[in-house]
Amino acid sequence: MTDVALATKVFSRADKLGELLNSAGAAGLDAVYVADDGEPSDRKDELYAAEYPFDLTVLDLPYDAGLGRGRNRIVEASDAEYLLVVDSDHRVPGNVDTLVAQAEARPDLGGISGLLYEDGKIRGTCHDLHERGDLLVRDVREDKKVELVAGAPLVEFDFLPNVVLLRRECLEEQAWDDEYVIGKEHLDFYVAHAERTDWEFAVSPTVLFDHRPGGDEGYVSNRESAAKLEHSKEYFLEKWDYRQVLLGQTDWTDATRRQGTTDHLVEWGIKRAFLSLPPAVQAPLMDARDAVRRRRNRPPL
Repeated sequence: MTDVALATKVFSRADKLGELLNSAGAAGLDAVYVADDGEPSDRKDELYAAEYPFDLTVLDLPYDAGLGRGRNRIVEASDAEYLLVVDSDHRVPGNVDTLVAQAEARPDLGGISGLLYEDGKIRGTCHDLHERGDLLVRDVREDKKVELVAGAPLVEFDFLPNVVLLRRECLEEQAWDDEYVIGKEHLDFYVAHAERTDWEFAVSPTVLFDHRPGGDEGYVSNRESAAKLEHSKEYFLEKWDYRQVLLGQTDWTDATRRQGTTDHLVEWGIKRAFLSLPPAVQAPLMDARDAVRRRRNRPPL
């Protein structure tokens, strides 16, 4: 697939990376970039030395350099017109060329993502971003218009799942913040575009990326570090001068579900009720929730 390069940042999870590389070959991609900021391993060496039907470029980063820096190094090293940005626990689907066709048909879009196929369910984190004073609200604001573009449905959102085809022009105008090691890097990217650029974003729901999350103890402890995630949130709030981030319905696939379990419907109702409260009430409630999570050594939301 010409003019498209796969981009992924790797810390550990070498076996998952191997499955991603195999899927990239099966999908017909010509170039793959791996930014590695983890410890060396025999399994990684084996993967990096193997033969593939694409050109593999491995970028060695300082240990735990972070997602933002890793992705930015890939942007600098590649010259592809599009970067297909995924994590190592994703698998590239056979119809990923749908994203390219839609991007060609909609040059106003900076990026188009697919959805995730995870644990037998279709899900994604596509939603919108809007402000209430100094509060950032993450929520699906309205019934979304579904367009047919290049023969497939397309739905516009402000925030996309992390399986996204990004246009080089979009990344050259606004890429990632090097300061983010983990946590809030995706949110920061889309807020930056909302504040600083005119690029729009959309989801192509027929393109499903198999997602197999998880990892070994070292990966999980790094990925779920309460200290790192709290620092990331504090940095995000200070950078954008927000008082707090409010969470509504952050998954369109849930928001459009017509039937669900009682627990699902109760959760949806609580979120709607919370967002109907005055901002002056919502922010302290989120502060209290973060404080409880901090006492339990859990990261903030």
